[in-house]
Amino acid sequence: MGKVCEVLNTADYLVSLSSGILTPELLPAVTFLTAAAISFSTGSSWATMAIMVPIVAPMSIELMEMEANVVIQSPVFLSTFASILSGAVFGDHCSPISDTTILSSTASGADHIDHVRTQLPYAMTTGGIALFFGYLMIGYGYSYWISIGLGIGSIILALKLFGKPLPRTQLK
Repeated sequence: MGKVCEVLNTADYLVSLSSGILTPELLPAVTFLTAAAISFSTGSSWATMAIMVPIVAPMSIELMEMEANVVIQSPVFLSTFASILSGAVFGDHCSPISDTTILSSTASGADHIDHVRTQLPYAMTTGGIALFFGYLMIGYGYSYWISIGLGIGSIILALKLFGKPLPRTQLK
């Protein structure tokens, strides 16, 4: 796949298509959303990673207009690469056709669609927090320590606002 993308100059083509629209600051967030959509549609995180890595890695180097050895150390490049992996796993987790979703609903004896419906609010909450406090903030130059702190704080806040304690009888 990587060789095909290289021969076809896929990264150059995508950079030319997105010039003036896609900025390096938005690249991690857009990559996360794209990887999530592909993985949700295919039900495979591994296939999504195999598709996205050979396209996005050279594309991000070209979009940032830096030398490859400098870009690799860039927080934007690192979070773009991380967004491929996490977006792929996020989409796979939410996908009703994913093998892991099917296996977990079958193994637990739950109705498959009920299982998908119950896991979506949790996944969408954490995915939204990762998108906003992770990829957008790092893309726009905020420190990753601030990003991590705000992400953890927002997860705790979401648990306090929307979480429900178990009745005492179920804790034993």
